[in-house]
Amino acid sequence: MVRDTQDTLAKFALTGNDHEQLVRAGKMVMPILDDALEHFYSFAVADPEIAQFFPDDSVMAHARSAQKKHWQRLLSGTFDEAYFASAERVGTVHFKIQLPFSMYLSGYSRANAYIQQRLLERSGALLGKFAKRKHGEILGTLTRAFAFDTYQVIEAYFAAQKAEQDTAFKYLSDGIKRMSERDLSQSIPGPDESDYPARYDQVRQSFNELMGSMRDIIVTIQDSTGNLNRVASEVSQSAGDLSRRTETQAATLEETAAAVEEINNSMRSSTESTSKTEEVVLVTRNNAATGNEVAEQAVLKMREISESSVQISQIISVIDDIAFQTNLLALNAGVEAARAGDAGRGFAVVASEVRGLAQRAANSAKEIKSLVTSSTQHVDAGVAMVDQAGAALTSIVQEIETVSGLTADIVNSARAQSTGLSEISVGVSQLDTVTQQNAAMVEETAAAIMSLQQDTQVLSDLVGTFRVSGNAPVPIGVTRAGLSEAPLELLPRAVGY
Repeated sequence: MVRDTQDTLAKFALTGNDHEQLVRAGKMVMPILDDALEHFYSFAVADPEIAQFFPDDSVMAHARSAQKKHWQRLLSGTFDEAYFASAERVGTVHFKIQLPFSMYLSGYSRANAYIQQRLLERSGALLGKFAKRKHGEILGTLTRAFAFDTYQVIEAYFAAQKAEQDTAFKYLSDGIKRMSERDLSQSIPGPDESDYPARYDQVRQSFNELMGSMRDIIVTIQDSTGNLNRVASEVSQSAGDLSRRTETQAATLEETAAAVEEINNSMRSSTESTSKTEEVVLVTRNNAATGNEVAEQAVLKMREISESSVQISQIISVIDDIAFQTNLLALNAGVEAARAGDAGRGFAVVASEVRGLAQRAANSAKEIKSLVTSSTQHVDAGVAMVDQAGAALTSIVQEIETVSGLTADIVNSARAQSTGLSEISVGVSQLDTVTQQNAAMVEETAAAIMSLQQDTQVLSDLVGTFRVSGNAPVPIGVTRAGLSEAPLELLPRAVGY
């Protein structure tokens, strides 16, 4: 540090003989310092832009006293720690109150010009004794000293500015580091709560707003991912239940399709059997109708036989009458032959034979009549039975026709049911296909939901690593390298001349 100071003094030509000239010049300037300060502050009060830094006389008096002490340290030529600390305080105060460089430099240039003018006035009578060159060297040394002092103050100004920036950047850097470490729980404290510079408070507020926005976003994401995770879990469970139910439904539909197909096949077989039954009923109806016709023909024939038997009975009655008459005639002939004696004996024999024949004819006629009567009775009984059979066949034909109609209705209904079952079978088969597709889609959906749940959990775990609440902001201490650790003698809006 000492070497750097000596190098800087050497650059401003304030070492060796030049340093001795500065000491001599300082002794010449000391008596007129108060006049120089009075000249400057009179100018400052007259300038509204400069006067605003001196709100009252006490502030100006304090600034004037501090500036005088600082110039005394400068013009003493010691350039010790006290001087550099004083220059640092002046530069720091200028930075704190944001004194424009133009005001500072114009004030120093006016003070320097006033001091040189007063020196010329006081030493004018001595110019004959001293060489003008020596006088110019003294004034040059004095000018370089004021330039060196200006440099020290400006360097302190920028050092204070850098320290303030470093403080602000340290807070911002620590905040960004915490943010990079996913800690959003702490905001940067304000100037009233820490040593954060008020000049950069807008940046702090913007950073805190960003931090707050990110915190709100993370909290919202945490809440949303929590809700989404719960919903995804519920949906995943529901999807699993739906998948199992869909699989059960698909299996049931498959069994139903098989059962419907079996029923359809049975219905087809039943329809075919019913059709065959209808054909058999038709054949039976035709056969019954034929049998009825045959029975009717048999009744007619029986009646014809009955009528023939009546005629035969009538003929037999005639034959019986003839046999009776013949028997009477034979009897009369026998009587007459007996009366005739031997002459009528042959005729008597004939008459006896005729009488025997007539008797046998009468007996035969009786037998035939008895047989015919019995036959007529049998024929009448047969006619009655045939009539009953015909009536029964007629009833059977009617019942068969009724059965045939019912069978036709059954066949038509069976065919309609078979067609309906075929359509149902096709529909159930299609429904089974769709259900199996739905089951596959439900499984895919369940897998997708499971993947979504896993992604949501990953996102939840990720945002869970962010701290969004915790301890209050912790002020960050900043060491000001190169600055004195002694308290700065800061005055409200004071210029450290």
